[in-house]
Amino acid sequence: MISNDEYLERVVAGIHAISSNDADVRWNEKINGRQFDVVVRFRLGTLNYLVLVEVKNRTRRASASDVEAFVTKARDQQASKAVFVTMAGFQEGAVSVAERHGVDLFKITFDSAAIALSATTTYFTHHNPDYVGDPTPTLTISEPTLTDVIEKVRLRYADARWFDVPSEASQMNYYAAQTQLEDGRVLGELMQTVPQRFLEEGRSRTETIELSPALEIIPPDEYHFPFGTLARIELTLVARMSRFLSGNIGIEPTSFSCPVIYTNVLTGEHTTYTLDQLPLNTAPLSAGKFYLQLHPMRYFHCAEVKNNKVTWHLIESFQHHQLIRSTYIQDEKYGAFYVPVSDKPTIKRLEGRLAEYLSPSRPPTPVEPSARALKRKRRPKALRGK
Repeated sequence: MISNDEYLERVVAGIHAISSNDADVRWNEKINGRQFDVVVRFRLGTLNYLVLVEVKNRTRRASASDVEAFVTKARDQQASKAVFVTMAGFQEGAVSVAERHGVDLFKITFDSAAIALSATTTYFTHHNPDYVGDPTPTLTISEPTLTDVIEKVRLRYADARWFDVPSEASQMNYYAAQTQLEDGRVLGELMQTVPQRFLEEGRSRTETIELSPALEIIPPDEYHFPFGTLARIELTLVARMSRFLSGNIGIEPTSFSCPVIYTNVLTGEHTTYTLDQLPLNTAPLSAGKFYLQLHPMRYFHCAEVKNNKVTWHLIESFQHHQLIRSTYIQDEKYGAFYVPVSDKPTIKRLEGRLAEYLSPSRPPTPVEPSARALKRKRRPKALRGK
């Protein structure tokens, strides 16, 4: 995945890219040794303009000193315009400083009330075998309901080693549904035994499940945690407003996303964008590199860029608790919607996934369960939506 800070910065860069006509928009650029989150360059007649954008992903409102510091930083580069963006908003003093120095202030929010599927993306759906009624394909999203959301899972083995289950929702659900325990259950069934506490929204708690006796654990691969003997599970749960899917078809829940609202704090004007409109990558594609997309989370290998066409290997996408992989060719212009992967541990995992995909005869990362565990292994039960 990418960090929340990088994601927000790339979203802001995408907004300026599609709203600034032929401007050259770059994410995370250095100018004279100083780093800027978003840089916008454009030419009007014979004049060149430079717009520098600061993006803050904070829970506290930006202060006057925050804006003043950025004014100095932008002025040193002779910027034509300085823009300050935050999710939390601005203190009154910050607004006064911005008005005095001609800085534009924007607040960025995600409209959770308008959650929807992208109109430009292809999705996998599956039939719900438990649904009884009209066979016409139906999918319904509930109103927000307060529920416990599992946000972190840690596994303690009998030899005192700790391992984290991936925290991204589709990854967590995959490993919860596909990781076997020697007593015939899957990891997800064990995770669901924690009671609901009905805490206030936003409050978190930790629950511990002790296994006595300890059980052998058999993951589908060893990219995140190995085969071994599981002694304890620690879960961090947060009370959040969530929506539930129902109907006679199913779709990966992480496919849904919220529109982005970009509000000019000084004028009150706002614009709304869907994430599938925003180019999150401002750099050319590079063959041999790994990229990702969100909603749902998907990892790709750029195999070739030739004659304005890109050959993509989709090498990791967890949907409906299954690993989805494929190869396809796409116009190069759509590369703007693929985010480069820079995290070294993630790249190492993706290199393994790619090797497995390109060499079907090569087995995945080996997992060696004992004969006892294999004897008691059974088909996993699907984990409920997170």
